[in-house]
Amino acid sequence: MTHILNNSTELFIDDKLIAAKTGVKRTLHPCVKHDVPVLVPDPDNPWEHGGPDQSRRVHLYGTTMYDAAYGKYRMWYMCRMGPHWRFTANEIPGLYVPRTDRNPSTYKKKTHDVYGRKFVENDRGDLTCYAESDDGLTWTKPNLGIFEFNGNSNNNIVWDLHGACVFRDDNESDPQKRYKMIGFCRRYRNVFLLTSPDGIRWDDSDYLKPVAERNNEGAFNVIYDDRCKLFRAYALIRGDDKDARRMIAYTESPTLEGPWKQLKPMFGATHQDDEVGKERYGADRAEIHNMSGFLYGNIYVGIAGVLYVTGPGAAEHEIPVDGPIDAQLVCSRDGFNWDYPDSDRTPIIPRGESGTYDTGMIMGTATQPIITDNEIHWYYTGTEHTHGAAMKDRHKAIGLAKWRLDGFVSLDAEATEGMVETVPLKIPNGSLEINADASRGQIRVEVLSSDGKVQQGFSLIDCVPMKSDDIRHAMRWKSTTLENATQPLRFRFVLNRASLFSMRISETP
Repeated sequence: MTHILNNSTELFIDDKLIAAKTGVKRTLHPCVKHDVPVLVPDPDNPWEHGGPDQSRRVHLYGTTMYDAAYGKYRMWYMCRMGPHWRFTANEIPGLYVPRTDRNPSTYKKKTHDVYGRKFVENDRGDLTCYAESDDGLTWTKPNLGIFEFNGNSNNNIVWDLHGACVFRDDNESDPQKRYKMIGFCRRYRNVFLLTSPDGIRWDDSDYLKPVAERNNEGAFNVIYDDRCKLFRAYALIRGDDKDARRMIAYTESPTLEGPWKQLKPMFGATHQDDEVGKERYGADRAEIHNMSGFLYGNIYVGIAGVLYVTGPGAAEHEIPVDGPIDAQLVCSRDGFNWDYPDSDRTPIIPRGESGTYDTGMIMGTATQPIITDNEIHWYYTGTEHTHGAAMKDRHKAIGLAKWRLDGFVSLDAEATEGMVETVPLKIPNGSLEINADASRGQIRVEVLSSDGKVQQGFSLIDCVPMKSDDIRHAMRWKSTTLENATQPLRFRFVLNRASLFSMRISETP
C-alpha cells in the first residue's frame, strides 16, 4: 500500500510510515520547564485565593494562544473558589449565585436566570479569568470591570466555565462574534457557546440552549481539526466498572454550534497503567483524569493526565480519592484511537521535586500548545498537592513546558549504525527536510523504488551526509534531486550516533 504524503510534518512517534528499522530505539523526550511558574494565585484576589485554610488555585483547563491580530499571548484560565458553605459566600451578580444552603439552587428567591434558564448547581465557584503577555513568560491580569466581585469591578473575571476553549474565527462575517468560547457551565450543568468581539467581553444570548449534552464537570477540551474540517472534543466521564473510573470520551461536530455527536467512551486506563501505578506509587488502580489532543502535522498528539489512586481523599471536603497525576504522551492516527508511544510510561512533563509548585500533579494542559518557528510551548497546571488533599493544602499554578520543534520523540542510533526504512510513499515535488541531531555522527538517506531497490543517483555514496543539529535540514545528493526520483519511493535513513525526529517534503518554490 502506498502512503500519500503532503507537505506536513511526519513525526517518527509511531510506526505508521515505517516498514523496517534496525539498530535504533524510540526515545521519549521529557520537556524542559521554565524555571518558575508563569501564573500563580494572587493572595489579594479572593476569586483565586479563598483565604486562610482555603484553596489557592489558577487552573489551566482552557486555552492559550498567540493572537497575531491582537499582538499578544492570551490565556483563558480557571479559578475555583469552592462551595460557599465552606466559607463566607461571595457574590458575582450574573455569574456566581450562592445558594441559601445545600438544597437545590435558590438565591434571593430566584431559581431561574433572566432568560428563564433554571439554575442547577451554580455555586461551586468556577470562574473563567483572562491574562495576557507580550512574551509568553510575564503575564498580567488586567482589571476588566466586566463583573463585580462583592461589589468591586476591579478583577479579570470574564465568565464561569469549567474550562474555556476559545477560538478566533477570521471567517466570521459579524465582527461582534469574532471570538467563540465553548465549555461546561455549572450553573446549568451542560456545554454552552458564547461569542465576543475581543475575547474579553462575552455574550451567551444567541445560544441560550446547550450545544452539546453533558452533565458532569471536568475538562471538555475542544480543538479544530483543519485536515478533516471539524471540531473534536475530549471530555472527562466516569466508566461503568465497579470503581467508576475516570476516562475520556469523544465527540465531534462540523461547527461549534453543532450538531455534536453523543459522547462516546474513547480512552481509559489499561492493565499496564495499573501495573505502572502499583510499581511506582503502590497505587490501587489508574484512571485517566484529563486529556488534550490536537493535529500535529499528519498525526494527532496529546497529553493524558493519568491519576494513580493510592487511597481515599479528604472526606471532609468530599474528595473521593488521593494520588499523583502524571502527564503521559499519547498519539493517534484518527483522533479517536490513542496509544502511548512509550511503553515505559515515562512522563512527558515530569512532576517537580519535593517542595516545588508541581510536585503533586500535572493536572491538565492547555487545549493545545503554541508552536513557534523552532519550539513547542505547552502551558500546564502544576500542583503542590496530590489529588485528595484538604482545601488548606490545595495550591495550583500554571507552568510552561518546552520542546524543540517536533521534539516529543526521536529514533536514536548510538553505538551501532541504525536504519529506518519507510513504506512506499507518493510525495509532492520538493526536497526532503529532516529534523535531526547528527552533531556527534551523521545521517545519510537512500531513495529506493517501491520494491526496495536503490534508485540511480540516490545511494548512500551519492548522499551528502548531515552532520549537524538542525530542525530543517535539506538532504542532498551529489548529482541529482528528489524530483528525478521514480515514484512511489521509499526513504532509507542510515543513522550513526544520531537522533531523527521528523521529516517533511518542502515545496519547490
